[in-house]
Amino acid sequence: MSYERAKLTFDHIIAPELDEAAVTAEIDQLASVATRIAANGSDVDKLKAARQVIYEAGAWNDNRPFVYDHDDPYGRDLRNKLLTTYLDTRRGNCVSMPILQLIVAERLGLNVSLSTAPLHVFMRYTNPTNGRSIAIESTSGGHPARESEYFEQMGVTQAQVDSGIYLGVLTKRESIAVIASTVTEWLMSQGRYDEAIAVAEVLLEYYPTDVHAMLTRGSAHGELLRTEFIERFPNPQTIPPSLRPRFQMLASQNAEAFRQAEAWGWKPPDR
Repeated sequence: MSYERAKLTFDHIIAPELDEAAVTAEIDQLASVATRIAANGSDVDKLKAARQVIYEAGAWNDNRPFVYDHDDPYGRDLRNKLLTTYLDTRRGNCVSMPILQLIVAERLGLNVSLSTAPLHVFMRYTNPTNGRSIAIESTSGGHPARESEYFEQMGVTQAQVDSGIYLGVLTKRESIAVIASTVTEWLMSQGRYDEAIAVAEVLLEYYPTDVHAMLTRGSAHGELLRTEFIERFPNPQTIPPSLRPRFQMLASQNAEAFRQAEAWGWKPPDR
């Protein structure tokens, strides 16, 4: 499955009314122009072409280059993480921006994937000949970034890198799991906690150290614990015996997910 097909599939789950054909047509336009600009050049030429059609004003983007949305940089409004929103508004975040650049780069035949940092997603290009990987920072004009920037500016630690939760050179399956994270966020926002758990567990099969999926799994169990027990039985001693196994399971799964995330080196944002 291409990154484009994966993203369109996941976006359709969230917003089935979206015009997929229109999104595909816009991507076709960007990729077609980038292909002409690269003119069968090197991978460096192709990376530059993919960056140019997105971030530089020209006929290929109706002289409306794509920019960072400082009003919603994290995509708190989930619709801002949809590809169609980014294409329509030309204002993106740390999810929609790297995914569009990833899709165009893949269309050009480049060996690209996603990677993550705390509350952040970025693109990687890996040289198929020597295996060297570089970070491409889509929120800063689509240019290469130094690995040290993620340690200095985002607080990434070596323990987090060693455990595999941040800055990894992800496989395609793992990258698709990152793209799918918006679906779990949407399910959580809809109060569909059991479904969020089910999807998070699939994502962990694709990407075993997906800390976002692990945290979603824990949070969803916590929300079920809240809605089924804490709100109904403020005093745990009043929980009927027949319901106690479920209460204990939810509490255990909630705690275990956060224990695992912390064992990987994850820290809550306020630490």
